[in-house]
Amino acid sequence: NLLLKQIIETPRMCYILCPNQHIGVWRVGFMPQWIAREYLARRGGAKFTSDQIIPARCALLGYALKPIMVEGQTIGDWYLQVDKQPEVGEEAYDQGSEILTKFFHNQLVKFLEPDLLPPGKRIIDCCLSGGSLEDYSSLIENKAMFTEE
Repeated sequence: NLLLKQIIETPRMCYILCPNQHIGVWRVGFMPQWIAREYLARRGGAKFTSDQIIPARCALLGYALKPIMVEGQTIGDWYLQVDKQPEVGEEAYDQGSEILTKFFHNQLVKFLEPDLLPPGKRIIDCCLSGGSLEDYSSLIENKAMFTEE
């Protein structure tokens, strides 16, 4: 409830999910956080455009970036879209998505308590019912990190 309340009360704050240790099968340590921090800091308040992102194959993960340029170096889609890694592919990615979804389902039911804020219940219900990216996006009003341009 505390974290959810903070998210709801600060709609201009944007949150990102950065992997650590591994991206797909590749060991990367904390490099994704460092690159993301550098990239976002240099962009300031600039938003991503719809041609820079795509929906992730797993709705729980939101959006994935298309290849980006950071400090003159291109970060290819195989780092930003795990299903593009030759060692992973779409089939293994989808199997991993099922494992992640089952994990979320097992964990989230523990939070369905009477004192849970209504938006929290809607988020959990969305996950448990296999919600789409659009379903998740409609649950909390916020200033998105991207624009439709």
